[in-house]
Amino acid sequence: MKMKTLAMAASALAMLISSVQAAPVVLSLSPSVSSKTVGDTFSLDVKISGLGSEIVSVFDLNVYFNAAQVKAVGYSLGSGLGGSWTDLGSDPLSPGSPLDSFDLFAYSNLVDPADPNTDDALAAVQTANSFVLMTLNFEAIGAGVSQVWFGTGPNERDLVGRNSAFLEGVQFQNACVAVNSPTGGNNACNQVPEPSSYALVGLCLFAAFAPGVTRRRKAV
Repeated sequence: MKMKTLAMAASALAMLISSVQAAPVVLSLSPSVSSKTVGDTFSLDVKISGLGSEIVSVFDLNVYFNAAQVKAVGYSLGSGLGGSWTDLGSDPLSPGSPLDSFDLFAYSNLVDPADPNTDDALAAVQTANSFVLMTLNFEAIGAGVSQVWFGTGPNERDLVGRNSAFLEGVQFQNACVAVNSPTGGNNACNQVPEPSSYALVGLCLFAAFAPGVTRRRKAV
């Protein structure tokens, strides 16, 4: 019985490792943690990785931040795209609100959208590993901590790939900016990490061993 339980645990672990190796598409804000002083101007890169053979032909993204700590001052579209993007507007929302945002919609004008070879032309300029989709520029205006995050509402996390199909299963990684923090960005942001692969391994092992533990307790 013990060997069978160990085999179940090993199988669960192998399945988990296999799923981890199949890297998902990740859209991240970089650097994920930073420390600034009032008056500093700084940038956050919106990076995409793990596309493999996929592309990004259109995106519609909202990026939110706390308007008491940071102010949006501009943006540029990534050089990794070969200058192939046109932006249709940056719309900072609700000036008096504690939250503000970049509202960004862009598409490729590299070739004629009606051309069936458009996807292949985009693939030729987008690297499979990772590239900067855009750069967001800010000014630090007030002491405190601002999370910077991708919106979760309709049309706030849209990425379109080949054949005009939405990219599924994309993971989004946010950022944090500490302004005038004596302890620095890492401590001030005090980010809570998402569940790690190690935690999932633990859950798999628990699921494998729990039945044996329960039976022993009943036997006692």
